[in-house]
Amino acid sequence: QIMIFLIPRHNPKTSPQLIQLLTILTLTFSISMASNIGSKKILVLGGNGFVGGTIAKKLIDRGYEVTSLSRRGGSADGEGKSRITFVKGDATDQKTVEDLVNGSKFSAVAHAIGILFEGGSNRLVSGSGSVPLPGATYDDITRRTVFNAADAISKSRGTNGEQHPVIPFVFVSAAEAAWTFDEKFMGTPIEFLHRYLKAKRSAEERILKDKENLRGIVLRPSLVWTYKRPFALPSVAAFTFGNMIGLPFVDRPVNVETLAEAAVQAIMSPEESGVYDFKEMRRLESKVE
Repeated sequence: QIMIFLIPRHNPKTSPQLIQLLTILTLTFSISMASNIGSKKILVLGGNGFVGGTIAKKLIDRGYEVTSLSRRGGSADGEGKSRITFVKGDATDQKTVEDLVNGSKFSAVAHAIGILFEGGSNRLVSGSGSVPLPGATYDDITRRTVFNAADAISKSRGTNGEQHPVIPFVFVSAAEAAWTFDEKFMGTPIEFLHRYLKAKRSAEERILKDKENLRGIVLRPSLVWTYKRPFALPSVAAFTFGNMIGLPFVDRPVNVETLAEAAVQAIMSPEESGVYDFKEMRRLESKVE
């Protein structure tokens, strides 16, 4: 927190008009600074999940006020969770998201909602054991939730001609979204991968193109892992080795701490926007003071 006070040196020749001007400038600057410091509310979609929860924890450690929206809500159990406002709701419902956005002046959004498999089998690969609602698709869970949040932000800013700062919007996508050949999967047992990536790309495009309202930040991790879940380490080792020897289309796994720190640093850095692969996420992580 920085406060600067312009106090004119006592001089009998100093005009009352100059003193008044300096006083006005001081008050204006102080109010502006207080406003910027106070607008540290961040919405994390999926803030009770594996990735979203890690992002939320890092944000509150830096003094941000975090609101999490997820179907399961949340609890105050666990380190730091008592400082997160958990809201139980479905981000696929447009009104739910709009009401939440309109009720709080969020200065940034982090989207960490996602599934690898449609249906109950997602529980086996989800870091938080998430199971989508019956009938929910990749389009519902990924594209619609991103569009709902982005649209709600755009609407909340009004059309009265006022100038508003762009809102940082972090979207956790997937490294495989860079593929250009997944349409060939149609009609095969891995057709689901095409639907999965199509939803990711649509969400990426939504936030990257809306430069008037959003500072789009797309993080493209491959396999996301943590030492706290050792059962996944053999897969992490295989992916890492494959990437090291140059196997095509095999991206390096990303530790969840690196991914979350990259999200936080991107939010905090006005110059950051665009698409970030593993190397770029590591660069963001290195910005930690």
